[in-house]
Amino acid sequence: MNNLDELISSINDELKQEECVKQYFYYKNIVENDDTLRRLDSDVKFHQKEMCKNKNNPEVYAKEKAIYEELKNKLDENPILINYQIAKEEVYSLLVDIKNVLM
Repeated sequence: MNNLDELISSINDELKQEECVKQYFYYKNIVENDDTLRRLDSDVKFHQKEMCKNKNNPEVYAKEKAIYEELKNKLDENPILINYQIAKEEVYSLLVDIKNVLM
């Protein structure tokens, strides 16, 4: 089993050297530690919940929906989040390729 552990460790080290993996962890760190992004995400979720709570009150629902859509657009258009999503998709694709080779 020692050889298997060494092989897994070696693969792990190799993966960490892949550019897309480096980019993924770089952007992940930014996203997780950026107070502005966390606050924006929290606000989006808050107004989404408010829309649900007020689905029977068209006036409040419309107000909450407008706020939600504005904040959601800011979140979706954030270049850091866009780059993070791209890096995440590239890492996923790499892992799928590895899985297919192993099967």
